[in-house]
Amino acid sequence: MVRWKTFGHPQRNVRNIPYALSTALACATLLVVSGCGGDDSDAPPRKPDSGYGKSEPLPAARTCTDLCTRAADCAEHLCNEDSHSTRYTGLGDILELNCEGACTDSLVNSNITASEWQCLFQDSCRQVFDYDSCHTKSTYTCN
Repeated sequence: MVRWKTFGHPQRNVRNIPYALSTALACATLLVVSGCGGDDSDAPPRKPDSGYGKSEPLPAARTCTDLCTRAADCAEHLCNEDSHSTRYTGLGDILELNCEGACTDSLVNSNITASEWQCLFQDSCRQVFDYDSCHTKSTYTCN
């Protein structure tokens, strides 16, 4: 089962945006992970980045449809990569529908900046949802 949640910009009102960004987003559950200083020597090693999803065409408008499609696709592929299997294949469509049912375009527009939106489609799925390259505090786990 995949469940997700992602958070908007930390300086604005934080709102949950279900969409596989985690996101499934994310093959399981997107959780907020904060690493506030300290020694990272106990941190688990990063998973390798296959580059999947990098440099996707940038949708002109910030919409739930595009966000949910991106997040669900990334969740499905990242979970398959992580499990070295195809057991998550087909869950993307289900995640996308669930996300679209709980999302509004106004929520997306008020919580994701133009630069974050561009990053979501420019960077690879691993960079966005595992390494948090877009600084949206999104992450994922696959169950």
